[in-house]
Amino acid sequence: MRRLLLMTFVMVLGAGVALAQELPGGRIGIFGENTGTTCSVIDAAPGLLNVYVVQVGTAGSAACQYKAAKPACFPATYLSDSSPFSVVIGNSQTGVSIGYGSCRVGAVHVQTIAFFATGTTPACCLYTLGCDPLSSTEACALGYVDIVDCTQSPAFAKPQVGVINVNGTCACIDIVAEQESSWGQIKALYVE
Repeated sequence: MRRLLLMTFVMVLGAGVALAQELPGGRIGIFGENTGTTCSVIDAAPGLLNVYVVQVGTAGSAACQYKAAKPACFPATYLSDSSPFSVVIGNSQTGVSIGYGSCRVGAVHVQTIAFFATGTTPACCLYTLGCDPLSSTEACALGYVDIVDCTQSPAFAKPQVGVINVNGTCACIDIVAEQESSWGQIKALYVE
């Protein structure tokens, strides 16, 4: 009997941890196109190169806040940002907040970052997206990105790394390092 109770407890705890890993904010990161299906950005020739910030897999978001500064390995000139949304405060290079105007689910094209690229970016140049430097939330401190869910409550999304010039030695990866977290720390992220 004790064994059955212990097994039930472990199964319930495991299901709870799995659910916690599937964040309501999904992922937000750098992609090579505006649908969020490929994290590979190709810099093959000099000229205009657009990089896309997309939030994917969200159960419902109304806004986000992040920084997506050009990485040092990317020899390009930052030109501008554009967004399909009209409420944009700041810019991708120093920190930006973007309001969606309504509740959005699934894949959300948040911003397009335009560069003048040289076509000389080395393979496997990682382009990370992270917290806005003005954020002081616990989620940000743990490596997540701040969002606002559809109930207008603070929430978070997992950042997704984009890779400029992917080859066989590199792949798209998460920038949130695996770290020990107690069940209380995970629950605290959802409680205000």
